[in-house]
This record gives sequence, C-alpha cells and structure tokens, in this order.
Amino acid sequence: MLIAAARRAAPRAAPCCIGTVRTATRRAHQLPRAATTAPRRPKITTPRRSFLALPQGEALPVVGGLIGANCLVYGAWQVVDPRVMTRHFTLSNDDVLQYPHTLVTSFFSHASGWHLLGNMVTLFFFGPEAIGALGAARFLAVYGGAGLVANSAQLATNAYANMRRDPYFRTRSPRCLGASGAVNAAVAYGCLLNPWRMIIVFAEFLPLPLPALLYGGAFLAKDLGALFDVHIPYVSDRAHGIAHGAHVGGTLV
Repeated sequence: MLIAAARRAAPRAAPCCIGTVRTATRRAHQLPRAATTAPRRPKITTPRRSFLALPQGEALPVVGGLIGANCLVYGAWQVVDPRVMTRHFTLSNDDVLQYPHTLVTSFFSHASGWHLLGNMVTLFFFGPEAIGALGAARFLAVYGGAGLVANSAQLATNAYANMRRDPYFRTRSPRCLGASGAVNAAVAYGCLLNPWRMIIVFAEFLPLPLPALLYGGAFLAKDLGALFDVHIPYVSDRAHGIAHGAHVGGTLV
C-alpha cells in the first residue's frame, strides 16, 4: 500500500517542478523593462497667458529684474554727469580695452525713453515664453551671452566700416548702447519655439498678422539688408544711428 501510494504521488509532483523551472528560466532571460524602454524626452511646454498678463513663476523676477535694471540705468542718465555715463555705459572701439566692463554695461543703457520702451515691451512679451522653456538660469545665460556677442559683432562692424574708408576720411568709432541685441535673442528663440503661431505686426498703424517664422525672417532680414547695404522692399531699415551688427549678432545667438 505504501509503494502504491508513492507511485501515485510521484507523477503529480513532477509537472509542478518542471513548470516552476520553465517559468523561472523564461523570467531569467527577459530583460528588465527599464533596459528595453528608451527614456522619453520631456516635451517643451510654454505657459499660456493673456495679452497683458504679468509674467508668472520664475519669469516674474527675471523679466521684472531686467526691466528694472534697464530703467535704473536710464534714470542714472538723467541725474549723473553725462561724461561719466558715456565713459562707463557706452561701447566704443576706441576705449573698449581701457573700459572692458562696457561690453556688459552698454546693453543695460538706452539713449532715449522710446528706445528703452521699445526694448522693454519686447522683452515683456517674448521673455516669459523663453524662460518657461529654458528655465531662469539658462535664459539669463542666453540673454547675457547674446548681449556680449551682439556687442562684439558691432565692434567688428565698426572696425570693418572704418577700414574700408580712405585713411584720410577715417573717424573715431561711434559709441553704441542698448539692449536690442540681447532682447533679439529672446525674440528669435520665441519664433523658433512656435514657428506657426500668429504675431500681430503694425504696418502703418494697420494690424497685420504674420506667422512667427515669417516675422522672424523679416526681423533678421531688416538688419542684414542694412548691414550689407542691400535694399529689401518694405523690410529694409535705412535709419541712421542703428547698430545693425549688434542686432544680427544677438539674433543669431
């Protein structure tokens, strides 16, 4: 009876053991899910805000701080000796080696209230979107780097223009200032981030909607045409006293 019971029990135990071994072997050959699934790149999202809403989150202190710094320097122009401000807050090929800090201070300085207003309004609308995609630290690196590249490009433009003149007609380098080069980096980044959104441009006081990519292209062509003395109908900017080299340098950053 004991032998018969053992014989009946043996066939039942074997399938259970074999099934367990097969399951363990199959699991051993399977790779972990983390190793077979490639990590997904986070999607860039930008905060949505209404037309005149204040920047939110980390964009508020960054944009507010930059606007405040530019307004503070403009206020200094009204009360401080103009010779001191010219020496330390404008950029010139003639004395940039003597005052290297003007590579930075000049792009916080503006010649007039309209100059300041135009740059700060542009920064107000395009800055928060770039900060939302890049983060505050990276945006400040781009903004500051664009300002330095823009100023360097303008110094090179001034030197080249003077070199082309006959030695008898060469003059001292013009003095440059303004945040346009740094602000242009934020504008260009916003146009590339959402190239098909509509931007309203006022042409002779008439609102004209343009895709951001087309607006950005015209924005760059305006300065390139003036820089190389090529006339582009309805686009070229032939106004005097504009640092087109700085605009192009900041945009390309």
